[in-house]
Amino acid sequence: MLARVIGTIVIILVLFAIISDPQEAASTTRGGASTLADAGSSITVFLSSLVNNLAVATGSSTSTTTTYPAGAVETGDGSTPLDE
Repeated sequence: MLARVIGTIVIILVLFAIISDPQEAASTTRGGASTLADAGSSITVFLSSLVNNLAVATGSSTSTTTTYPAGAVETGDGSTPLDE
């Protein structure tokens, strides 16, 4: 019962803010959405780092694909040797 009353009060206050100053309400909403997006991005980076660190700690390795330049010559520094 108390949650329903509090929810109704919050909805009334939000509607009042939107009706009384729509520009400020839009700016506040945009700022809140930006903050949530930043938080989601930070959580994603954290979890990715955590998973990568656990994979390294347990000895798992990821396979990499090596591509060689034309002529199948690898110089080691990413450059292609000049043809003479």
